[in-house]
Amino acid sequence: MYIEQLYTGCISEAAYYIESNGEAAIIDPLRDIESYLLLAKERNATIKYIFETHFHADFISGHLDLSKATGAPIVFGPGTKAGFDVAVAANNQVFSLGNISIQVLHTPGHTLESTCYLVKNEAGKPYAIFTGDTLFVGDVGRPDLLRRVNHLLLKI
Repeated sequence: MYIEQLYTGCISEAAYYIESNGEAAIIDPLRDIESYLLLAKERNATIKYIFETHFHADFISGHLDLSKATGAPIVFGPGTKAGFDVAVAANNQVFSLGNISIQVLHTPGHTLESTCYLVKNEAGKPYAIFTGDTLFVGDVGRPDLLRRVNHLLLKI
């Protein structure tokens, strides 16, 4: 198993490249997809999935371009409604990636479709979790955003 964080300091955004046995997944890709394509090529891997933890309001995701370039499906969590093709995963759904698996953990709060992805190693044991903006080091994401948006919509 290989995991690499691709961090963009100017917007404090982390994307992740996860690979096992020649299959790769990208979590929360940034707009510029070249680094993911290059990494997969250098490691002789095929990008199989593009996982989004939630709809991002603070940056433009590269999921559409990455999906077009690789043929990989864009996976969002339960409750997702999008104006483009996505695979809407069920809570606890498991995706195989080479010799490892990625389990969907629906964590609504930051947004309705907010989802964490639990990576399990070759032995099926939890290895890493990708939380998007649900959890931060020493803090939690903004679970109040949905309430604020609904409140503003009710005033319109």
